[in-house]
Amino acid sequence: MRRTPLPPTGCLLAFETAAQSGSFASAAAQLFVTPAAVSQQIRQLEEHLDIVLFTRSKKGVKLTRAGQSYLVFIHEALEKIRGGQQQLERFRNLDVLTITALPSVAVKWLMPRVLQWMELHPELEIRVEASHAPVDFNRCASDICISFGEQGHSGINYADLNKHLLFVDSVSLVASPILLQQLSNTSDLAQLVKLPMIHVDWGDDNHSLPDWQDWLHAAGLPNTQPQLGPHFNLSSMAIDAAIQGKGLLLGQHMFIANELKLGLLKQPVALRLPLGRAYYLVYPNRTLANANAAAFIDWLVQP
Repeated sequence: MRRTPLPPTGCLLAFETAAQSGSFASAAAQLFVTPAAVSQQIRQLEEHLDIVLFTRSKKGVKLTRAGQSYLVFIHEALEKIRGGQQQLERFRNLDVLTITALPSVAVKWLMPRVLQWMELHPELEIRVEASHAPVDFNRCASDICISFGEQGHSGINYADLNKHLLFVDSVSLVASPILLQQLSNTSDLAQLVKLPMIHVDWGDDNHSLPDWQDWLHAAGLPNTQPQLGPHFNLSSMAIDAAIQGKGLLLGQHMFIANELKLGLLKQPVALRLPLGRAYYLVYPNRTLANANAAAFIDWLVQP
């Protein structure tokens, strides 16, 4: 397929601005040029494309059907260029390190460690971005991400990136002391499994997270059905609900360690079930060019 030469960028900017303002004069004011210059750039663009993009009248200009269609593509393309320039600004300061993590990992595991590092190295600014979206290091300025699983997900492949195993987590039954007070014997499974159960929905990753049916089967109660209870798509929200006594929770130990230490949650049964995948620190080679980032990685992954 033959590639048609692209028109000059100035013509595209003039076209987008005139289309959005509905006036060559208004477009000229926004671009700090004369209306005649805008008119000339639009005419040059129409000649290049061999099609009329605007109808002209004394009241102003109006996009033709071809112009309306063309505007969609041009606006999208220019927005991507603008976004790319904004991303470049984030690469100028090597004293800023950006880490992306799943929301519950960011809140419950990463943030305490980031705050500890910043106390030791106040000269380095760390930005934590909490997101369920996979990280495409070619399209964002994130330096590091914490991935659930080694290969990435949702079409993003982490296979060729640097990876460090952070931890393999497990879940166990926990509950607030307030909820457990309802039982005469907290070690009696028959009583325990009649309490409400909090459910966590991880969407496509549910197969890697043990659920109540898995736990009941492992506890020797395969014929017992899970109890109803609140549903959450964030582990951090489920943990807060458990602390408030809203139900039993299969809590991830890396996320509830502090709550267990403080006595906000209790673990009446010792049974643990491992998650189907581990957590990894993932980053591209360009991250290692930043000495501050390399030092933080070494510190974070140390035993």
